[in-house]
Amino acid sequence: MTRIKLINQSKRAFTEALMTLLAKEPFAKITVRQLTQESGYSRRTYYRYFGSKEAILNDLFLQYLAAYYQYLQGKTITVVELPNLFLNFIWPKREAIQLLVKQNLLLSLITSNMKTIVETLLKVKVPWRKELANTADTNALIYSVGGFCVLLDAIFRKELPTSVKPISASMTSALKEILQSYASNG
Repeated sequence: MTRIKLINQSKRAFTEALMTLLAKEPFAKITVRQLTQESGYSRRTYYRYFGSKEAILNDLFLQYLAAYYQYLQGKTITVVELPNLFLNFIWPKREAIQLLVKQNLLLSLITSNMKTIVETLLKVKVPWRKELANTADTNALIYSVGGFCVLLDAIFRKELPTSVKPISASMTSALKEILQSYASNG
């Protein structure tokens, strides 16, 4: 096995260990010892790649963001379709997202990574954005990402939804309002 595969395997083991432990107890109470026992890797490996539980979450989040960017490549994106694309991407991860929400971790992850989120999403080609992104595009994106995440946080805080349709309808309506406001003020 190549070194990169070994690194990714050990990182994935710590991520899975953290998510397993989050299902059982509060984030603040999870220890390095628990993470190493659950992952099957040593304390030394933990500190080599992460050094904190927050770093594990951040790594997982950035992996999801990169995968989302790849998922959007080559797709026809319209205002109406954007929430469906987003929800279809996150839906297989809904239990993990709900764990993060119930542990009050999702919004802080979004906030701490907002700059990277915006930079990544500004690279996605959409018909309503000019070729060169400007401050208004960036602000609109921050506003919409923040709104979507607060909406998801509220929805996932309750019983896990059985369908994406009502969530998609809410997000599509919110996005249309944002774009309408952006067009009339921009």
